[in-house]
Amino acid sequence: MIRRGLAVAAGMVVAGAVLAPLPAHAGTDVAAAASPLGKKPFSYSYSEGYCFYSKPLKKAMKVRVSGKLRYVRNAYKFNRGIRVRFHDPTLIEPKLTLTTATKCSGGRAARVSKARIFQLWYDWNCKSSVSIVLGRGSQFGVSLSGTRSCGRTKVASRTTGYGAGSGFVQENTGAPVGWSWGGDGKGIKKGGKICVRGDAGAIAWTGNRSDTVVKPLKVCVPASYKGLS
Repeated sequence: MIRRGLAVAAGMVVAGAVLAPLPAHAGTDVAAAASPLGKKPFSYSYSEGYCFYSKPLKKAMKVRVSGKLRYVRNAYKFNRGIRVRFHDPTLIEPKLTLTTATKCSGGRAARVSKARIFQLWYDWNCKSSVSIVLGRGSQFGVSLSGTRSCGRTKVASRTTGYGAGSGFVQENTGAPVGWSWGGDGKGIKKGGKICVRGDAGAIAWTGNRSDTVVKPLKVCVPASYKGLS
Protein backbone atom coordinates (compact mmCIF):
# COMPACT_ATOMS: atom_id res chain seq x y z
CA MET A 1 0.00 0.00 0.00
CA ILE A 2 1.35 3.47 -0.80
CA ARG A 3 0.24 4.85 2.58
CA ARG A 4 2.71 2.72 4.46
CA GLY A 5 5.45 3.46 1.99
CA LEU A 6 4.97 7.17 2.51
CA ALA A 7 4.96 6.81 6.26
CA VAL A 8 8.46 5.43 6.27
CA ALA A 9 9.83 7.46 3.38
CA ALA A 10 12.69 9.82 4.04
CA GLY A 11 12.60 12.53 1.40
CA MET A 12 10.64 15.38 -0.36
CA VAL A 13 10.82 18.48 -2.65
CA VAL A 14 9.15 21.78 -3.37
CA ALA A 15 6.87 23.37 -5.88
CA GLY A 16 6.40 25.45 -8.95
CA ALA A 17 3.93 27.68 -10.68
CA VAL A 18 0.44 26.30 -11.18
CA LEU A 19 -2.40 28.63 -12.11
CA ALA A 20 -4.70 27.21 -9.45
CA PRO A 21 -7.17 28.82 -7.04
CA LEU A 22 -5.34 30.52 -4.21
CA PRO A 23 -5.69 28.70 -0.85
CA ALA A 24 -6.26 30.67 2.33
CA HIS A 25 -3.00 32.34 3.37
CA ALA A 26 -1.78 35.43 5.14
CA GLY A 27 0.58 37.06 2.64
CA THR A 28 3.40 39.35 3.70
CA ASP A 29 5.91 40.27 1.03
CA VAL A 30 9.30 41.21 2.39
CA ALA A 31 10.78 42.94 -0.65
CA ALA A 32 12.85 45.99 0.08
CA ALA A 33 11.31 49.41 -0.63
CA ALA A 34 14.05 50.31 -3.13
CA SER A 35 13.86 50.02 -6.93
CA PRO A 36 11.54 47.21 -8.07
CA LEU A 37 14.17 46.04 -10.58
CA GLY A 38 16.74 43.43 -9.62
CA LYS A 39 16.48 40.43 -7.28
CA LYS A 40 14.13 40.72 -4.30
CA PRO A 41 12.86 38.14 -1.79
CA PHE A 42 9.17 37.58 -1.05
CA SER A 43 7.59 35.44 1.65
CA TYR A 44 3.97 34.34 2.15
CA SER A 45 2.35 32.24 4.87
CA TYR A 46 0.38 29.11 4.05
CA SER A 47 -1.94 26.78 5.96
CA GLU A 48 -3.69 23.75 4.47
CA GLY A 49 -5.19 20.63 6.00
CA TYR A 50 -7.93 18.03 6.11
CA CYS A 51 -9.82 15.78 8.53
CA PHE A 52 -10.26 12.01 8.29
CA TYR A 53 -12.63 10.04 10.52
CA SER A 54 -11.31 6.59 11.39
CA LYS A 55 -14.09 4.07 11.97
CA PRO A 56 -11.75 1.43 13.48
CA LEU A 57 -10.40 3.94 16.01
CA LYS A 58 -13.67 5.89 16.34
CA LYS A 59 -11.64 9.09 16.22
CA ALA A 60 -11.12 12.01 13.86
CA MET A 61 -7.58 12.65 12.64
CA LYS A 62 -7.02 16.32 11.79
CA VAL A 63 -3.83 16.90 9.77
CA ARG A 64 -2.50 20.37 8.89
CA VAL A 65 0.63 21.80 7.28
CA SER A 66 1.66 25.43 7.77
CA GLY A 67 4.66 27.70 7.45
CA LYS A 68 6.01 30.13 4.86
CA LEU A 69 7.02 29.83 1.23
CA ARG A 70 9.85 32.15 0.24
CA TYR A 71 11.14 32.85 -3.27
CA VAL A 72 13.25 35.40 -5.15
CA ARG A 73 11.86 37.61 -7.92
CA ASN A 74 14.25 38.93 -10.54
CA ALA A 75 12.88 41.82 -12.63
CA TYR A 76 15.03 43.38 -15.35
CA LYS A 77 14.67 45.50 -18.46
CA PHE A 78 14.24 43.50 -21.63
CA ASN A 79 13.88 45.22 -25.01
CA ARG A 80 11.21 47.91 -24.34
CA GLY A 81 9.65 46.27 -21.32
CA ILE A 82 10.41 44.38 -18.12
CA ARG A 83 10.99 40.64 -17.86
CA VAL A 84 10.10 38.94 -14.56
CA ARG A 85 11.53 35.64 -13.34
CA PHE A 86 10.91 33.77 -10.10
CA HIS A 87 13.66 31.69 -8.50
CA ASP A 88 14.28 29.00 -5.89
CA PRO A 89 11.16 28.63 -3.70
CA THR A 90 12.06 27.59 -0.15
CA LEU A 91 9.95 26.15 2.65
CA ILE A 92 10.40 28.15 5.85
CA GLU A 93 9.53 26.33 9.08
CA PRO A 94 7.23 23.76 7.48
CA LYS A 95 5.13 22.75 10.47
CA LEU A 96 2.94 19.64 10.65
CA THR A 97 0.27 19.01 13.27
CA LEU A 98 -2.04 16.11 14.09
CA THR A 99 -5.02 16.54 16.40
CA THR A 100 -7.21 13.59 17.37
CA ALA A 101 -10.80 14.27 18.40
CA THR A 102 -14.21 12.63 18.74
CA LYS A 103 -15.36 14.08 15.41
CA CYS A 104 -14.13 16.28 12.57
CA SER A 105 -16.35 19.29 13.26
CA GLY A 106 -16.24 20.42 16.86
CA GLY A 107 -16.11 17.56 19.32
CA ARG A 108 -13.55 17.15 22.05
CA ALA A 109 -9.98 15.91 22.23
CA ALA A 110 -9.60 12.13 22.08
CA ARG A 111 -6.33 10.51 23.16
CA VAL A 112 -4.58 7.80 21.17
CA SER A 113 -1.95 5.34 22.40
CA LYS A 114 0.72 6.64 20.02
CA ALA A 115 1.04 8.39 16.68
CA ARG A 116 3.39 8.91 13.77
CA ILE A 117 3.14 11.91 11.43
CA PHE A 118 4.93 12.73 8.20
CA GLN A 119 5.19 15.41 5.53
CA LEU A 120 6.68 14.85 2.09
CA TRP A 121 7.30 17.50 -0.59
CA TYR A 122 8.23 17.26 -4.26
CA ASP A 123 8.33 19.17 -7.55
CA TRP A 124 4.82 20.36 -8.46
CA ASN A 125 5.08 18.97 -12.01
CA CYS A 126 6.89 15.78 -10.95
CA LYS A 127 10.29 16.48 -12.49
CA SER A 128 12.84 14.35 -10.66
CA SER A 129 15.75 16.33 -12.13
CA VAL A 130 15.08 19.43 -10.00
CA SER A 131 17.66 19.87 -7.26
CA ILE A 132 16.61 19.78 -3.60
CA VAL A 133 18.63 21.94 -1.22
CA LEU A 134 18.52 21.23 2.50
CA GLY A 135 19.41 24.04 4.87
CA ARG A 136 21.91 23.75 7.67
CA GLY A 137 20.56 21.69 10.55
CA SER A 138 17.66 20.34 8.50
CA GLN A 139 16.07 17.16 9.82
CA PHE A 140 14.56 16.36 6.44
CA GLY A 141 15.96 13.67 4.19
CA VAL A 142 16.04 13.39 0.40
CA SER A 143 15.32 10.20 -1.54
CA LEU A 144 13.53 8.67 -4.49
CA SER A 145 10.15 7.74 -3.01
CA GLY A 146 6.51 7.12 -3.84
CA THR A 147 4.05 10.02 -3.79
CA ARG A 148 0.27 10.27 -3.93
CA SER A 149 0.29 12.48 -7.02
CA CYS A 150 3.38 11.65 -9.04
CA GLY A 151 4.43 8.07 -8.39
CA ARG A 152 8.13 7.64 -7.63
CA THR A 153 10.06 10.88 -7.80
CA LYS A 154 12.69 12.80 -5.86
CA VAL A 155 11.21 13.90 -2.54
CA ALA A 156 12.20 15.50 0.76
CA SER A 157 10.40 14.31 3.88
CA ARG A 158 10.42 13.98 7.62
CA THR A 159 8.66 11.45 9.86
CA THR A 160 8.25 11.76 13.64
CA GLY A 161 6.81 9.33 16.22
CA TYR A 162 5.05 10.23 19.50
CA GLY A 163 3.62 8.56 22.60
CA ALA A 164 0.10 8.84 23.99
CA GLY A 165 -1.80 12.10 23.53
CA SER A 166 -4.29 13.99 21.39
CA GLY A 167 -2.13 16.77 19.92
CA PHE A 168 1.15 16.26 18.07
CA VAL A 169 3.38 18.93 16.49
CA GLN A 170 6.39 18.52 14.22
CA GLU A 171 8.39 21.76 14.24
CA ASN A 172 11.06 22.48 11.63
CA THR A 173 12.86 25.68 12.56
CA GLY A 174 14.68 27.67 9.90
CA ALA A 175 14.64 27.14 6.14
CA PRO A 176 15.24 23.42 5.75
CA VAL A 177 14.02 22.67 2.22
CA GLY A 178 14.61 24.55 -1.01
CA TRP A 179 13.91 23.82 -4.65
CA SER A 180 16.41 24.95 -7.26
CA TRP A 181 14.74 26.24 -10.42
CA GLY A 182 17.91 26.44 -12.50
CA GLY A 183 19.56 29.40 -14.20
CA ASP A 184 16.76 31.84 -14.93
CA GLY A 185 13.86 30.57 -12.84
CA LYS A 186 10.28 30.65 -14.14
CA GLY A 187 8.39 33.35 -15.99
CA ILE A 188 4.93 33.71 -14.45
CA LYS A 189 2.38 36.28 -15.62
CA LYS A 190 0.47 38.66 -13.37
CA GLY A 191 -2.11 36.77 -11.32
CA GLY A 192 0.04 33.64 -11.41
CA LYS A 193 1.06 31.62 -8.39
CA ILE A 194 3.98 29.67 -7.04
CA CYS A 195 2.92 26.33 -5.59
CA VAL A 196 4.24 23.60 -3.34
CA ARG A 197 3.02 20.04 -3.80
CA GLY A 198 3.28 17.60 -0.92
CA ASP A 199 1.75 14.68 0.93
CA ALA A 200 0.80 14.92 4.61
CA GLY A 201 -0.30 11.99 6.71
CA ALA A 202 -0.49 10.21 10.03
CA ILE A 203 -0.73 6.80 11.66
CA ALA A 204 -2.56 6.54 14.99
CA TRP A 205 -2.91 3.63 17.42
CA THR A 206 -5.56 2.90 20.05
CA GLY A 207 -4.62 -0.23 21.95
CA ASN A 208 -3.84 -2.92 19.37
CA ARG A 209 -5.64 -1.13 16.52
CA SER A 210 -4.15 1.36 14.09
CA ASP A 211 -5.27 3.39 11.10
CA THR A 212 -3.41 5.42 8.48
CA VAL A 213 -4.32 8.43 6.37
CA VAL A 214 -2.32 10.39 3.79
CA LYS A 215 -3.54 12.97 1.29
CA PRO A 216 -1.84 15.18 -1.32
CA LEU A 217 -1.92 18.92 -0.70
CA LYS A 218 -1.07 21.82 -3.01
CA VAL A 219 -0.11 25.10 -1.38
CA CYS A 220 -0.06 28.19 -3.62
CA VAL A 221 1.08 31.75 -2.91
CA PRO A 222 1.02 34.83 -5.20
CA ALA A 223 3.81 35.45 -7.67
CA SER A 224 4.36 39.07 -6.65
CA TYR A 225 4.49 41.89 -9.21
CA LYS A 226 4.46 44.57 -6.51
CA GLY A 227 6.10 47.81 -7.66
CA LEU A 228 6.26 46.80 -11.31
CA SER A 229 4.19 48.60 -13.95
